[in-house]
Amino acid sequence: MEQDTFIKYFSGTISPQEEVELLEWIDESEENRKEYLEQRQVWDMYILHQKPEDMAMNFDQLIEKRRPNPENKHPKPPVKGKIRLREFIKIAAIFLIAFGVGKFFVPSNNEVQYHTIEVPPGQRVKLTLSDGSQVWLNAQTKFTYPATFNEEKRVVMLDGEGLFDVVHDKKKSFIVQTLQHEIKVLGTSFNVYAYSNNPFFGTTLIGGSVQVTDQQNPGNIYQLSPGEQLFYNDFSKKLEIKKVETSEYTSWKDGIHYFNDISFAEMTERLSHFYNTKIIINDSSVLNYHCTGKFRQKESITEIMDVVKSDIPFTYIYDKENNELRIEKK
Repeated sequence: MEQDTFIKYFSGTISPQEEVELLEWIDESEENRKEYLEQRQVWDMYILHQKPEDMAMNFDQLIEKRRPNPENKHPKPPVKGKIRLREFIKIAAIFLIAFGVGKFFVPSNNEVQYHTIEVPPGQRVKLTLSDGSQVWLNAQTKFTYPATFNEEKRVVMLDGEGLFDVVHDKKKSFIVQTLQHEIKVLGTSFNVYAYSNNPFFGTTLIGGSVQVTDQQNPGNIYQLSPGEQLFYNDFSKKLEIKKVETSEYTSWKDGIHYFNDISFAEMTERLSHFYNTKIIINDSSVLNYHCTGKFRQKESITEIMDVVKSDIPFTYIYDKENNELRIEKK
């Protein structure tokens, strides 16, 4: 199969006829399916290493750049510091195996092959799993998933934030495992916020149904309905199920920070993960405040703080070199 076809399929620019031909080709043999999965993994890593402005590139143009130039048999060499896609694919395959940014776990032939993606600060990545389920991963998220799911269940591991759109399969439950909780579904759309170094955990259901189990107390099982969120605060040891505006917990995939009457502590936790900035609160009085607002992810953390402090009485000191932001009394 031509590599251009894979590129158009992964980037969403493929024609209906080409898509039908590709899917039929994948089903023809296990070898074809294996090649598709390898191309899918390399594509995910290609997207992972793009700058935000490059990720917005029209991939039709990207494909066009890779085709021969009929008017020039000797095209100009690529600009220094940039890598053509075909060259990147070769390099990425070596980089994945040698350095483990997207780690390969290759057990014996009888075991499942797992991949791990780690999303850099300030970026987000979209994946399509082998069953067709789609996953968006937020900044500084670590996600482990099998190349193919087994016959009994579909299990993935998440440390961070992920937005899942799971293909329904009544015979195979889909399970998201986090450090403290397990989320089980058959087919639905939901968001999970579960950074292992964060005191907050949340599962927000957009559609369908989910079952959340406390890993430490397996007898504690919670069922959610659409529009509900299970939220746990490790500071207070308080767990609650509440109705929420789901767009607040899904807009991050569209490049928007959306805060709707959340605590100052929760807001700063979210921002610290996205911008990879340690936020130190030396003024405990700000913890009594709640925050509402929308910000584009392209805005810097200081630009966001400048807006927030216009409503909440505090000042801050930003140490860019050490990635630290200190909240002080006004």
